[in-house]
Amino acid sequence: MHSKFMKNLDKVADVIEKKLNEKDDLREEALKNCREIIRNSRKGIKSIHENKIEEAKEYIKEAEKILKGTRKKIENHPDIFTAGYMENAMQEVAEAEIFMAIMMDRDIPSPEEIGVSYTSFLMGMADVVGELRRRGVYLMKNGNIGEVEEILSIMEEICDRIGEFDYPSGLLPIKRKQDVIKKVLEKMRGEVAIFKKTKELESKMEALLRKMKKKKGESETMDIDSLL
Repeated sequence: MHSKFMKNLDKVADVIEKKLNEKDDLREEALKNCREIIRNSRKGIKSIHENKIEEAKEYIKEAEKILKGTRKKIENHPDIFTAGYMENAMQEVAEAEIFMAIMMDRDIPSPEEIGVSYTSFLMGMADVVGELRRRGVYLMKNGNIGEVEEILSIMEEICDRIGEFDYPSGLLPIKRKQDVIKKVLEKMRGEVAIFKKTKELESKMEALLRKMKKKKGESETMDIDSLL
């Protein structure tokens, strides 16, 4: 009886070991793919900031291609799909896609369209606020008041919408990001206010200088006329 038990135990244990080895290989492959997904997504965002839109599209397309392939391979392993490294990778893809949509003035894609989870989509959207601030700071350096105000308006819309998601952290761990984007938004508001005041002061100074030059020119003309 003991020998039969051991024979059966070895058979069951061998099957379990084989399945676990297969799953471990899948996990390692998923980890490697996630690093590539994140790398391509970040390169895409960088290219957007550099106004290299076609290049950005290629990077983001590659990230989504790798993500799609990875999801197919792990479709029977929901625990791998919901693992932190997968969520982080999907979050980066969502951030890149949403940022691209905003910069190209088009509708943002749905989570289903880009193949990411709802939680990673929301987390990625929160991260877009930081990229928008980065874009806004660049525009301020170039003196584009209208575009800066438009960027600020989009940031406010995202912050307001993200702030409405009030769920337990076990379901949606977004509380920390909500706090961060509020601070980013407040900082941006302050920078935009200072920027506008500076531009107003510059405009007044330029107008004053023009007025002074005009008066000086009129004065010089009168002096010449009086000598004739």
